[in-house]
Amino acid sequence: MAVSNVFIVNKILPEVHQGLNHTWLEFQVKEEYISEIVLNDVVDKLIANVFSLATEDNGFELSFKVELKNLLETLFRIKFLLDDAQKRQSSDESVLIWLKELRDVAYNVDNVLDEFSYESSWQKVQIQNQMINQVCSFSFCIPDKVKSIKQLLDKFVNDVAGFGLRMELVNSIPKMSLDMNIDPLLNDSEVVGREYDVTKIVNLLISSSNQQVISILPIVGIAGLGKTTLTKLVYNNELIKKHFDVLAWVNVGKHFDVEGILRGILKSLEEDLSGLEYDEILEKCREKLWAKKYLLILDDVQNEDPKKWDALKGCLLAINSKTGNNIVVTTRSDNVAEIMETHPKHQLEKLSKDDCWSIFKKRTFVNGKFPLALDLEAIGREIAKRCGGIPWAARVLAGVMCFKCEKSEWLSFHNNKIWDLLDDDNNDVFLISKLSLDLFLTPSLKRCLAYCAIFPKYYEMKKEEVIQHWMAEGFLEPFKESNMMMEEIGNMYFNILLATSFFQNARKDDYGNIISCKMHDLTHDFALSISKSETLIWGGESLDNFSNVLHLFVQSDGHTTPGISFTGDCFTKLRSLVSKNIDFGDMLSNFKCLRVLKLSGHNIIELPNSVEHLIHLRLLHILRTKIEELPESIIKLFNLQTLIIEECQGIKKLPKDLSNLINLRHINFDNLIWLWYDDKSFKNMGRLSCLQTLPIFVVGRDEGYRIKELGPLKNLRGEIGIYDLVYVKDEEEAKSAKLKEKEIFKLGLYWKYPRAADNYDNDEKVLEGLQPHQNLKSLKIRWYGGQKFPSWVGLLLYHNLIEINLIQCWECEEVPTLGHLPSLWILEMGGMDKVRSIGSEFYGYNDGSYRNTTTLFPALRTLKLQCMFSLEEWKDAKELRIAGEVLVFPCLEDLTIIWCPKLSYLPDSLHTCISLQKLVVRYCGDLRCLPGVPFIIRCGIKELPSGLQSVEYLGNEDSVGSTSIQHSHPSLQKLKLSATPHYLQDQIQYFIALKILWIQEFGEMVALPEWLGDLSSLQELYIVDCKNLVHLPTEETMRRLTKLKTVMIYGCPKLNNQIDHNPFIQFPNLVHGSVLLLRAV
Repeated sequence: MAVSNVFIVNKILPEVHQGLNHTWLEFQVKEEYISEIVLNDVVDKLIANVFSLATEDNGFELSFKVELKNLLETLFRIKFLLDDAQKRQSSDESVLIWLKELRDVAYNVDNVLDEFSYESSWQKVQIQNQMINQVCSFSFCIPDKVKSIKQLLDKFVNDVAGFGLRMELVNSIPKMSLDMNIDPLLNDSEVVGREYDVTKIVNLLISSSNQQVISILPIVGIAGLGKTTLTKLVYNNELIKKHFDVLAWVNVGKHFDVEGILRGILKSLEEDLSGLEYDEILEKCREKLWAKKYLLILDDVQNEDPKKWDALKGCLLAINSKTGNNIVVTTRSDNVAEIMETHPKHQLEKLSKDDCWSIFKKRTFVNGKFPLALDLEAIGREIAKRCGGIPWAARVLAGVMCFKCEKSEWLSFHNNKIWDLLDDDNNDVFLISKLSLDLFLTPSLKRCLAYCAIFPKYYEMKKEEVIQHWMAEGFLEPFKESNMMMEEIGNMYFNILLATSFFQNARKDDYGNIISCKMHDLTHDFALSISKSETLIWGGESLDNFSNVLHLFVQSDGHTTPGISFTGDCFTKLRSLVSKNIDFGDMLSNFKCLRVLKLSGHNIIELPNSVEHLIHLRLLHILRTKIEELPESIIKLFNLQTLIIEECQGIKKLPKDLSNLINLRHINFDNLIWLWYDDKSFKNMGRLSCLQTLPIFVVGRDEGYRIKELGPLKNLRGEIGIYDLVYVKDEEEAKSAKLKEKEIFKLGLYWKYPRAADNYDNDEKVLEGLQPHQNLKSLKIRWYGGQKFPSWVGLLLYHNLIEINLIQCWECEEVPTLGHLPSLWILEMGGMDKVRSIGSEFYGYNDGSYRNTTTLFPALRTLKLQCMFSLEEWKDAKELRIAGEVLVFPCLEDLTIIWCPKLSYLPDSLHTCISLQKLVVRYCGDLRCLPGVPFIIRCGIKELPSGLQSVEYLGNEDSVGSTSIQHSHPSLQKLKLSATPHYLQDQIQYFIALKILWIQEFGEMVALPEWLGDLSSLQELYIVDCKNLVHLPTEETMRRLTKLKTVMIYGCPKLNNQIDHNPFIQFPNLVHGSVLLLRAV
């Protein structure tokens, strides 16, 4: 019989009486606790749903609503009994059985109530579409159904009468808040007490004596010791990066197979693997690794079969027989280490008590939220000592305690009886995890954590995806006492799980928003263990009983048929189905209770019409399939909250009238922009009043497609691109979108291209009316036809604005004022044909508005000007009437100027900009001089700055002066020449410090010159698309290039005929520790 999933906060163990046998208690702790977790939260959800159905104006009959109110009374009685029942389940088997049976009934009641909600939504859609004008009868909503449910639940109340349960009211609102800054808690790579380990491993890997073809170093230790974190430090060490040509990381885990690991290597090298067969994978690995010295990390290896390891090793030896390659293996198993090692294993030891306290202290007292009093320090040191030297446990416990400010809470934690179950070494991290859960997490949070076991190990969990799954499962029902939306609750839960280290490896986007994370493998094991009676990750093994499975992840290789039957009653309770490479076809309709359906795999070519029977469905996610159109029946899924179509490039058609999905909150069709131009699918989007995510909106001429459809979408947030703004009549119509009221952080405003030249009259007024919310972080404007930008574009109100792109605004005659924006990081302006001057207005207003300003463009890192064909002058900021000295572009690192043929001089502020690292200048024939930069220049100018380390000349159409290289720079280290005039080619020999030389499209070159041997510092030589090149320098010349490591020859067909089958004869210095990549077209 199924058991429970998570644990009631601070209740179970403290209530267990003193005489309870430790063996029984430990068994209970390590078993799953589904009942208590599900029922605490599910009963609250049932109450909320019944209350909503009974009180809303939904057209239900009076007798039906009376029965709902009677049911509500029974549910409240169960709610009040539930807390005491859950306290006693560990010591009273009768109560435990009662909870299990109640759990099954609760899920069935949830399904029935959901059917009532579906009927209510159906009626709203019919009235909305004017297909009915009065209340009609409901097939599901029969008073006798509610009466039967009440009678069944009354029996549960009566059955428990003899148990002596007390009625208690428990506050379901979490007692934690995240007003604190959690950023300091997100650094999972911070390591304490491992400096010696890092140094020892790095020195071993780069040692000159390490000259086997493949050397294997196992790092061994128990779970939670930080093997992966330590290995990341080694992997990112500068000495390692310098020593190895290729670094690759593969998370291996339980399944050890050659193809999977080879795919992991290529994925780590950011290769596109879509649709590749094994032979193609093997060939790509040869291409990437042949003759290169690589370091491969195999993380969390569990395979103890020597034959599997021998198969992988043989494959790697066939790919690359060069000496000096290394593999680092992390594992919990000494047997794995013994099978794989060539170096003696590195045994990772536990941390000292002081190191554990250091981790605990730093994370607990983060941001100085409360002071470290002596009494708290004494308790904290004792808690840290109980972490048993395991850094993961110290981080988790510290993350929990940073929310606890009272001494009594710390003492309660310290005195918890679960500590008595730990052995002398405190090795059971599962018990420590359970204590953290009991102390801190509410039932909803525990369910959320347990649910995440459905995602595979090492899976990068997108924040939005996780929250949408939780929401579909009903874990995020709003609290009565708050006005929070489900997504806000989910965001809070996600951040709490990050702060407490149950989630880790948080990744942010360019705007500072957390977008994804991973679960520590230990956390994943724990989540799966506490939910395994309800969650199944199936990979082909035989199983007997699926009757209790609620959440299923199932995958296949796409070629073989899964050895599992999805027919019959096996999966009737299933609520979440995540499938990879399995085409269910009409079998999907068997999963009638589904809330979540995610289908992926190129073998899926159709979504059946029978999907309409999944009336409980909240989330539909279609990923990397070959589906060409979605069935019309989708618009009958009235409960649907999230619809995602991702990486399905073949999809051509959507169902009509998506506005029927009145509960839809999130739409994401990836980059399939052509779908948004479907005239029938996106009509009347304003009816979707719950909508929060709408990445694209295309304005149309006709009613139902006007921009006013955005107005009613008051919860719209995130990012949106609005296209075809040419169809917006005036400022008032633009204001009807109410963008100023919507928390959109990334906004794209696009007119239309091509368009009539006399059709720009309204653009300025329309853009004025599209003023966005003050929390905007990114703004892109394209094909705008106004002569100037509205005042709001540069308002200091937009202090969060990070990125601005103003592209192809052909009629603009002046650039906007942007210098005072404090957070502006990236600025790109291009295609503004009528701008002749960038004047002082670019930096600030001359009216003294910002007279206290001391810095202009204070945060700008990247500035790009492109296709400014009329731009003649770029003035400095000196003309501004600002008191005192002003600093301009203090942080600028990357400056790009392309196709500005009339621009002669840059402002003085750029010449004195000491932060500039990269400059790209192309097709700017009149530009006289450039600021000095250390990195790379693409140029077509008359004078070069001195002290360059890298320069790149592209295109013989650039106006490169004949003296610009001749009086060259002894410091130049990188040079790239493409289609360069012949008179410049011989000047390469003067760059005696060159380390990297790239020559491309030298059409007249027949032979590489003998002076190439004078470039004694040369390490990398690239020869690309030199169609007439026949001869290399003599072998004697090439021997002088003693530091040469890499030669790449590509697209030189005549030279290919001169290369011997043993290319090292031509490049003798490549034999020892260097690389030759030879490719010919």
